[in-house]
Amino acid sequence: MKALFLRITALLLCAGAFFLGGVSVQATPFEEGNALFKDGKFQEAEAAYNRSLAQEGDSPATRYNLGKVQEALADPARAMLEWERALRLSPGHTAAKKALKTSRETMGSKVQAEAWWNEMQPAFSLRREPWIAAGGAWLLVAALILARATKRHTLAALFALLGAAFILLGGAWMAHARSEGDAALVLDRSVVFRAAPANPARALDSLPAGSRLRILDSSGGWLRAQAADRQIGWVPSASVERISP
Repeated sequence: MKALFLRITALLLCAGAFFLGGVSVQATPFEEGNALFKDGKFQEAEAAYNRSLAQEGDSPATRYNLGKVQEALADPARAMLEWERALRLSPGHTAAKKALKTSRETMGSKVQAEAWWNEMQPAFSLRREPWIAAGGAWLLVAALILARATKRHTLAALFALLGAAFILLGGAWMAHARSEGDAALVLDRSVVFRAAPANPARALDSLPAGSRLRILDSSGGWLRAQAADRQIGWVPSASVERISP
């Protein structure tokens, strides 16, 4: 009887270990996508990465890998869209920056040069721009108090300089964040930028895939937008997609 009990116990322990081991090594959708991409199963990898976005939340790594999948599927415009989204989440994502730059040069995409103060924005400051500007205001108040109450003018000047820098950077980053909310990318190989929302309207420019636009308005299947050269015109809404998913 004792031997039977020990056998049953051993079997139950083995079954439990097998079950727990299976749970612990179960691949995440992101890992599944990586494995499928490595095997050249690009459409299946795309589905796995999209599941990862749905289940595990948005991440620059997933967006970057989705871009590589779109590149492998010969869709450079959507690849650039995903890399733009990766950089929206992590401005310092080196691989996404490099891939986006290379693809833009290959496609001849028209984009406005990024201001240096936006290039230097760290990832931790995203969606915290008002707090940075507010911190600068507090530093200015502290500088005023130091100058008047303690006569420590050197320290007060340092606080004032830091405060002014934080206010200017925070304000510039807030303005950039607002404009980025309306940013979109051309998905067609080429789209005609027109003076009015109609196909017979005068052509202002031809925008290659990956060109950046700022959406201003919409009307009957057309989008009024500002191009990289600040010219304002119209494009079919089906030809572009907003960068913010």
